[in-house]
Amino acid sequence: MAFDLSNYETVESRLARFWEAHPDGRVRTQMLNYTGDACVFYAELYAHKDDKDPVATGWAEEIKTDRGVNATSFVENCETSAIGRACANFVFATQGKRPSREEMAKVSRAENPSAGHAPSTPSGASEHIPRGAFATPKQIGYIKKLAKDAGLDDLRLLELIQRTLNSDEAVLELLKSHEASAVIAVLK
Repeated sequence: MAFDLSNYETVESRLARFWEAHPDGRVRTQMLNYTGDACVFYAELYAHKDDKDPVATGWAEEIKTDRGVNATSFVENCETSAIGRACANFVFATQGKRPSREEMAKVSRAENPSAGHAPSTPSGASEHIPRGAFATPKQIGYIKKLAKDAGLDDLRLLELIQRTLNSDEAVLELLKSHEASAVIAVLK
């Protein structure tokens, strides 16, 4: 996938615009899952610090790697990404580009492991995914592609996921790797 990272806004820039528009606002983050190898964060934006309900929310997942920012700071990176998604879900995504520069850099690292940003495995070796690990970005992307090809909107995809996993609480962003595999099998 060819894309130019300079076309994507940083989370820092989005957050600065949020604070400029809402100086009395509030940002709340919460780590929802941590396995040692992966984590999930949830972020909420409030237009005013005393507001009861957030104006936007965002989710993010990061996996610890051997190199790059996620080798030392995958938890911090995850929290930042969740804030960036919340800002994009509000009104702070320029030119309709929802992913932040940080998110697109993650895509680039996943697609180009030889670029020195993501771990590589020896030829013929398979990537180790710890039991209970979250779905990889590649799995999530493939599910989205298969759903799009099948003409499923977000709600219909959510219903398919919940029906496949027999859980009303299952959501794409929090699928475990083995659950993503089951959803992919159904979508194929």
